Amino acid sequence: MSNEPSASLSTLPNDWWRQLSTCKILVDWFRCHLVGLFFSIQTEDHRQHVVFTGFLLYYKQILLWITAGHVIDKTREILSDRKTNVKVMRWLDCSQIPGAESIPVHNRNLQMFSATQNGIDFGAVAITGLDAENMLRNRRVEPITEQIWKDIHLAKPEGYYVIGYPEIWQDHKVELLPDNRVLHSFGATVACLPVSRIKYQGSSRANREFWNAPEAFYGQILPFVEGPEYQPESIVGMSGGPLFSVERDPLERIRYRLFGIQRSWDRDERLIRAEPIHKIIGLIKI
Repeated sequence: MSNEPSASLSTLPNDWWRQLSTCKILVDWFRCHLVGLFFSIQTEDHRQHVVFTGFLLYYKQILLWITAGHVIDKTREILSDRKTNVKVMRWLDCSQIPGAESIPVHNRNLQMFSATQNGIDFGAVAITGLDAENMLRNRRVEPITEQIWKDIHLAKPEGYYVIGYPEIWQDHKVELLPDNRVLHSFGATVACLPVSRIKYQGSSRANREFWNAPEAFYGQILPFVEGPEYQPESIVGMSGGPLFSVERDPLERIRYRLFGIQRSWDRDERLIRAEPIHKIIGLIKI
C-alpha cells in the first residue's frame, strides 16, 4: 500500500516516521484495517467492558478478523462461561467507539481458530452473513489483501508501527437517567506507536518466556520526536494489532506492509514481540 507521489518526501529527515505529525497522518491510513471486538459483560459482582484488538484480512475469498491466539482463547472463555452474561457484543469499525457506530455480532456462534496450542500466538474469526455485509458497506473499512504482505522480502523498512486499542485509553462512563434507567457509554482511542526492530537477544535473558522464539519479530517502542507523553504507559489491549513497516519508495511514495501481529510486550523495557506474517498465513484454518 502506498500514497500519492510527493516531491517533498526525499527531503524529510531520517526520523520522519517518528514525528507525531507523521503518525497522525499514517494512523488515518492504518485504522481502516483495524476492527475491535467489544464485550459488555455482566457477572455476579460487576459490569465489565473489554475491547480486543484485531484487523480485517481477505484470505481465500473469506473475510477474516485476525488477532492474537490468546485473544481467541479469551473470547471462547467468555462465551462459554455460564456465570457470565454477555449483554453486548459488537464489532467496532472506527477509531471512536460509541455504540451507534459499531456493528452488533448477530451470530455469537463464531467460527474461530487459535494456534496457541502449537506455540503460535495467532488467531482468526470468519466474519460471514449479515455481519460481513454490514461491515463492508462502511467505506471507512478496508480489509488487508495479499498486496500488503506479498514480496515482503523486498521491503526496506525505515521504521515500524504497532496499532491497537490500549486498555488504558478505554473509558467507561455510567449516567443515571431521570427515569432511573442507567446509561452505559464506552469510548476508546487508537494508539499508533513507532517501533524500531531489534536483534534477538537469546533466551538467557531474565524474561525467558518473552525471548523464547528466535524467529519472532522483536522491537523497541520509541518515543515520538516531540516526547513520550503522547503514548500510553501500557500497551495491554493491543495484542492482535497489526505491525506495519513504512518506507519511501523510488517513486516518492510512502509504502507500508504488514509484517506481523502483536502478541506480547516487556513493560519495563517497552519491547514488543510479534508473530511474523510469513509464519501465520499458512496456519489459517477456518
